[in-house]
Amino acid sequence: MGQSDSVIRTPDQRVRVFVSSTLSELAAERVVVGRAIEALRLIPVMFEQGARPHPPRAVYQAYLAQSDIFVGLYWEQYGWMGPEMDVSGLEDEFELARDMPRLVYVKVPAPDRDPRLAELITRIGDEALVTFRQFRTSDELNRLVSIDLAVLLSERFAAAKTTPGARGGAQPLPVGRTSLVGRELAIDEVAGLLEGPDVRLLTLTGPGGVGKTRLAVAAAERLRDHFSAGVVFVPLADVTEPDQVVAGIARQVGADLAGAASPTTALAGQLGDERWLLVLDNLEQVVGAAADLGDLLTRCPGLTIVATSRTVLELRAEREYAVPPLELPADPAAMPIEELAESPAVRLFVDRARAVRYDFALTPHNAVAVAEICRRLEGLPLAIELAAARTRLLSPAALLERLQTSLDALGTGAMDLPERQRTLRAAVEWSVDLLDAAERSLLESTAVFVDGWTIAASAEVAGISEDEALDLTDALVRHSLVQLDHADVGTRCRMLQTVRMFVAERLMARPDAADIQRRHAQTYAALAMSADRPLRGVGQRDWVERLQADAGNLAAAVRWHLAHDQRPLPHLYRVLWPFWSQRDHLADARAWVDQLLPTAESLDPQARAELLWTATVTAREVGDDQAALAHRAQLAPLLPQIEDPYLHAATLLSMAWTSTMMGDIEGALREALAALAEFQPQDEPLGTASSALTAGSLETSTGRQDEALGHLRDAYDWAMRLDNAWLAATAQVLLAGLALVRGEKQNARMLLDDGLELSLAAYSTQLVTLCLATFAQLVFAEGNPERAALLAGAADGLRRRAGLRVYPSLRQREAVLTGLLREALGGAAFDAVFAKGGRLTRPEAVASAHEPPG
Repeated sequence: MGQSDSVIRTPDQRVRVFVSSTLSELAAERVVVGRAIEALRLIPVMFEQGARPHPPRAVYQAYLAQSDIFVGLYWEQYGWMGPEMDVSGLEDEFELARDMPRLVYVKVPAPDRDPRLAELITRIGDEALVTFRQFRTSDELNRLVSIDLAVLLSERFAAAKTTPGARGGAQPLPVGRTSLVGRELAIDEVAGLLEGPDVRLLTLTGPGGVGKTRLAVAAAERLRDHFSAGVVFVPLADVTEPDQVVAGIARQVGADLAGAASPTTALAGQLGDERWLLVLDNLEQVVGAAADLGDLLTRCPGLTIVATSRTVLELRAEREYAVPPLELPADPAAMPIEELAESPAVRLFVDRARAVRYDFALTPHNAVAVAEICRRLEGLPLAIELAAARTRLLSPAALLERLQTSLDALGTGAMDLPERQRTLRAAVEWSVDLLDAAERSLLESTAVFVDGWTIAASAEVAGISEDEALDLTDALVRHSLVQLDHADVGTRCRMLQTVRMFVAERLMARPDAADIQRRHAQTYAALAMSADRPLRGVGQRDWVERLQADAGNLAAAVRWHLAHDQRPLPHLYRVLWPFWSQRDHLADARAWVDQLLPTAESLDPQARAELLWTATVTAREVGDDQAALAHRAQLAPLLPQIEDPYLHAATLLSMAWTSTMMGDIEGALREALAALAEFQPQDEPLGTASSALTAGSLETSTGRQDEALGHLRDAYDWAMRLDNAWLAATAQVLLAGLALVRGEKQNARMLLDDGLELSLAAYSTQLVTLCLATFAQLVFAEGNPERAALLAGAADGLRRRAGLRVYPSLRQREAVLTGLLREALGGAAFDAVFAKGGRLTRPEAVASAHEPPG
């Protein structure tokens, strides 16, 4: 009698599932698992089912030999160790089951887990061919076991090998070895699109490592019942020629290619008119097959395709779903640990960290570091998983420190991952290798940008036409290597930092890398120079926003010029100062100015005056009186030599600002009024407003209330014409201070409320603290010294953390208030409340300021 390739089983033979756990715990869970197995018409095999006249090890060895699937249930106990055995029966059973599918379920929390069991669980988590899950309740365990066994059966235990063309040959969906974390909304959205009648082809796009395949499989799994003919997974990563794609799909669905006119004909005949869902994975390297897929959709009206690709297919029937990175916590340092734990990116990190360290938990000690790791990796799932695997050896804080310098600190992923997904570098290189030479060249050139770029800037830096840059950028966007942001300042391009760091290495290996860096610096120096008049005029708000979008590129340009060509810098510094002061870039600005100051004596008078003016006003803005006065001493002799009318008036204004540091209020007022007189005929709105503001503040200090009111109102009007929230907020706060001097408390509160909102809109820590300090004066005048001390402390704390000091002209007022508060509360009580205020965050301080009087 000939031997058949298949075995005809008797009706009583069913798949046996061996259940392993210690008998002294998890009794209820064993019952649950047994019922889940029986519900699938399988046979549970358990050690306690019957006594046998044999040694225990012989019994479970025999049971395992007759079983098809292994299920391990572990909690705290390592289990019984027989005579002359080095391991427990629990571990022995796991090792003996190596040749069968192994599903392991670990109950958490486990505060008293035996160290040897902990070691075993850690080792199991490292094994690529073991499905490893954690559970907390019996209901959760029942659900996990039921799903895993059902999927495993569909994948591993077909009843018989089908003949060519039979539908039983269809490739099932792959079983995820780890849970899909943080993608609940995305699964809903993708499944919803695929269920609709209008979507026949949905392409999930995104950079390597963003989780396209996992998302596609999860959505397809949810839709099994919706597609009555079947859901088929088709991996295409190893297919290199577009004309092989349809044949590959046909084989996966079991179509008979022998004798067919073409693979498309065979596949269309197999699919027919029925409802199929094909999951085509990794189409990016064979997008040339798109036309064949379009033909297939036309022939098969019941067919729906979901494809994963780093580039779109450009078919009319196609809908694109750009898979986003995982959502990140906005401000980890200010968020409660409970909120951090709910962040999808943090949830993924913790889940994967527990796979290598079963006892890993998010704690107050490590939560911020974990969140910052996720932010550093921009929510990219592959990068987060690789980082979490490093917690086997590194604490989150140590890992974060390493990531500051190199993303290679992420290491490699599991051995059963595709090679292109085992490191982040491989994932990026896989995408880059799919580009043509021109696309690759532009991508490498754009690695020089920081915080994004425009099409025009990329053309200048790469040395190509803007039209060519537009076409090439479109290709890079389609390959998911570049993203577009549509903002008020226009469309900007950006690259994930995790991608940029590796692409930058390719740029630095090019012989023209230095030329690209030079063109980048010159491009942004030219952008800054073109902002000179606009930053001083009515259109300044738009220019401040535009420069803020390119703050990183401007900083890189300054650093390049400091290292290679310092000649443009004195003028560049003077031009950029309004932007730096309004957007809290003063710390960087001061460092750059200080690096150039040793060259001051070698500069011509105009350049030297510009450099010393910037040094003076920057030191004054950060509260370094000594440095500001030293720079003023060098600047003052140059005043007669300054031919530029704007710089001459601006220098007079800087003299007024620094005269207050020397206690010469009357001299400062004369200089401010002189600057105002020079700015007004020049049509210089910013200079005029700043001079009026300074004069009004000094007039308030000297008791000239009517003159102060006029100048401060003029300054506010100019600020509103300029649409300058920074100046408007300052004017409002100084008007509030004047109202307090005049006893107009209600008016002062209204002005301060408006001023605080404007300060927040201006993104200025200096202005926010000025508002809070003035609120403290108002609250004290209203009869609440304790809250006044709290707000005064908040202003002081925010300044200290930002490296700022109060303006010299206002220090005396704040010193007087401090003395009054200390007298009203008593020294110890004042110190305690002031210190409490110093610990408030900005939102907490603002909320306190907005509290109604009472």
